[in-house]
Amino acid sequence: MFCTNCGHQLSDTAKFCSECGYSINSSEIQNVQEEKVIKEGLCNRVKSKFFVQNGHGILTNKRFIYSKHSLAKIAGMGVLVNLTKGDYDFDIPIADIAELKEGKQGISKTIIIVTKTGEEYNFYFTDRQIWLIEFQNLISK
Repeated sequence: MFCTNCGHQLSDTAKFCSECGYSINSSEIQNVQEEKVIKEGLCNRVKSKFFVQNGHGILTNKRFIYSKHSLAKIAGMGVLVNLTKGDYDFDIPIADIAELKEGKQGISKTIIIVTKTGEEYNFYFTDRQIWLIEFQNLISK
């Protein structure tokens, strides 16, 4: 289960989110339990040509959740920070994704998520091709 307020993963018996304190009522739990994780892993957000934000992505059957790593955590842990999930930053409902485009950051290929409102989010994923297939499978439903 995931918190409907902040996206934090919850235990099956949670009444409150341990991350943000949000109260989980029984109707929300029923709704949240239907959400299933499809893919998760290293996901760096490309914010500009010179700024890449380290993070973690979770793709569920309902949304894409992005969690970023803080600079303090990156400085303290170095490359080991990629083994952590980061702190919730935002999510994009699958229903709000209009299209996926190929992008680049240096020599690396990225995936650009374009929302129905025209916002673009550029991400570098480990196993990019698998992420692309999973996104396309969800969008085509």
